[in-house]
Amino acid sequence: MIEVGFGFRMVPGPVRSSNATRPTRSRWHWLRKRGNVTFVRPAAEIDDRKERFYLAIASVFPLSNMTATDPGAFRFHYFSPYIVLSALSIVGGLFIMAAALVRLNRVGINAMNIAEPIFFGMCTLLQLLFVRLAQAWRGFMVYWAEREEMFFARPYGAINLRRKVIGLAVCILTSALVEHVVYVINQAYNVYQESLTCQYNVTNPLKLYGTLTFGSVYQSVPYHHLLTMYLLYTTISLTFIWTFTDLFIMLVASGIACRFGQLNKRIDSNLQNGSEAFWGEMRTHFVGLIELVERTNRIVGPLLIASCANDMYFLCLQTLNALEDKPYDINDWYFRYSFTFLILRTSVKLWFAADVDEKSVRTHKLVQKIRSEHYNDELEILRICSSGGVSISGMGFFTITRRIFLTMAGSILTYELVLMRFHRSSKGVGEDLPCGYID
Repeated sequence: MIEVGFGFRMVPGPVRSSNATRPTRSRWHWLRKRGNVTFVRPAAEIDDRKERFYLAIASVFPLSNMTATDPGAFRFHYFSPYIVLSALSIVGGLFIMAAALVRLNRVGINAMNIAEPIFFGMCTLLQLLFVRLAQAWRGFMVYWAEREEMFFARPYGAINLRRKVIGLAVCILTSALVEHVVYVINQAYNVYQESLTCQYNVTNPLKLYGTLTFGSVYQSVPYHHLLTMYLLYTTISLTFIWTFTDLFIMLVASGIACRFGQLNKRIDSNLQNGSEAFWGEMRTHFVGLIELVERTNRIVGPLLIASCANDMYFLCLQTLNALEDKPYDINDWYFRYSFTFLILRTSVKLWFAADVDEKSVRTHKLVQKIRSEHYNDELEILRICSSGGVSISGMGFFTITRRIFLTMAGSILTYELVLMRFHRSSKGVGEDLPCGYID
């Protein structure tokens, strides 16, 4: 249905915020400001907490004052419970990684035992990157709110972004919780079977579990109950941050892709519209989204690189583990669930990130359908600036499109062959003596 009766024109304004600073001009600034007009319609009745991204993601992003109605009111505090907990995780992760490296230096390296320092090192890096992100979050959300404000006026409709955010978060975090619970059960069963096989005289089950689970640490320092509890907290928090990083990338990409979807839906219903003013508005909205993606890539790019590298390594490692025999049934079931969850989580993350590219390219495809008699200057500018699309990127090193699935599959196959060769050549190296626990 073609839009008619647009109303009056006026210069588009930013989100009203007394604390918001004026954003720096992007390379698209000249194009977004061309004509400098948009059609203002009576705002639709929307629920801010369901539609605005910074309020929708506040349901799952653990920052204080995230529910403020104005993103300019966000504040980063160095001395807050979240920063203290993050600092504990970072110190614990570095401590375990250092202890694991000391152990590897003593016993040798194989394809399996190198996973421990890599896991704790990468997850500690992710934790540090989230602290960096928290510092930039206020400015990022002010910028985001300015770019999505135009989608809250008619004829754009409500999409209930919060429901999508919560639904995705519940699925991913619940699956992660189940995975960790099964891991604890699996590890406890392994410890129990070792105690039976080696006939340990166990007087302190917690000491047995802690010593065998964190063997790298307790080969370097004396055992203590409080240290075991701290190491358990570190393991849980860093495992969570790995999963949460993937979830966060999904949510950010979904928040951008849904706006491209709204824009495409409106363009699709106006393919017979020859109004230059209308296409000027569409051009303004599209360029605003391009600017948002570019800002997102600068802020979220380091997280994306670390997340993809971590996922790639453990996909290769778990593929190698699939070739190993499992001594107990519970080991086999835990491996199947953990590996399936990793594959699905990585695939869903990449699918949501690639959706930004797909929907931005669809804008160009829709513009190409318009008959020549409806063409005008604004439509031609929109066609040109939408021709290349825009993608979520890892700091410019790679872009996330649908083709990345084939690229990753080829890379995993290549590195898997290298890992298998290393595994065969290091057989018997880096293994501790059995039954080494002393109560």
